[in-house]
Amino acid sequence: MSIMRSIALCIAALVTLPAAAADYPTRPITMVVPFPPGASTDFVARVLNDPMAQILGQPIIVENRPGAAGTTGTYAVATAPPDGYTILLTVNAPVTMNKYLQKNFPFDPRTALAPVTNAAKTSLFLAVNKALPVKTVSDLVDYTRKNPGKVSFGSAGIGSAHQIAGELLNQKTGIHMEHIPYRGGGPAIQDLVAGQIPVSFGTGPAVISQAEAGTIRIIAAAEAERDPLLPDVPTIDETVPGIVTWNWIGIFAPAGTPRPIIDKLNKAAVAVLKRPEIVEKLALQDARPIASTPDELSQVVTTESDRWGTIIPSLGIQPQ
Repeated sequence: MSIMRSIALCIAALVTLPAAAADYPTRPITMVVPFPPGASTDFVARVLNDPMAQILGQPIIVENRPGAAGTTGTYAVATAPPDGYTILLTVNAPVTMNKYLQKNFPFDPRTALAPVTNAAKTSLFLAVNKALPVKTVSDLVDYTRKNPGKVSFGSAGIGSAHQIAGELLNQKTGIHMEHIPYRGGGPAIQDLVAGQIPVSFGTGPAVISQAEAGTIRIIAAAEAERDPLLPDVPTIDETVPGIVTWNWIGIFAPAGTPRPIIDKLNKAAVAVLKRPEIVEKLALQDARPIASTPDELSQVVTTESDRWGTIIPSLGIQPQ
């Protein structure tokens, strides 16, 4: 291809870009969830997709692409065409934590993704199988000390907030619970219920219904404050100071997506998150809407990435 033809094609693309953004969307949108069904990301995606589709005038298809604690699906979106037809709904770990915990992490989330909006806040809980004779964080620490090598904890995968919370608990108390990574929080809680692992961290959608059924016990929240849905459940920090994670769900597009498309997606998502019936649906599974502007979410990603860049190395965790 000649240089002049290449220049002409580039100019043509730039000329047609505003028109494409103005017409967006003209076909179905794929919303990638980088975790399997059964936890907070999948739940929030399926609450939001139909109402957002009604506003945008095109279907939004939820596609679960789990793997590597969310990195697989997140990377798929980061490398997708920046046209607004492939977007990401993810918990924060793949965009703020994973790069510090995974060898050969394939991209920089701060430059490869375009923030659309923060969507929801969720809590991360510490839960145990009903057969484990512990009811508090202190009980768990004592039990683990008395049974060295016999206690493991499940997580949503290497690089997840679940892993960080468990490793912080190990570090702060001097115990050693072996980390067992799964391909998502849902599968980890399934094995917790089945007794394959004695301890796991999990978000509200994954653990609350199981706790209500009596198959597991929620003993603490890995948050700075008690969860409003479960105010009687203490935080880990109340017993072991310094164990706090941040858990939120956001929507992203590939970097380079035209700002008019980002703004259309943001407007649709924010409008849905303000609807009382959506707030009620989210609350049933311990998710609280926290809509934001794209720039506000960008700042959250930057600030949190820097924070975890200091905390994670201090844990002595070797990237895997």
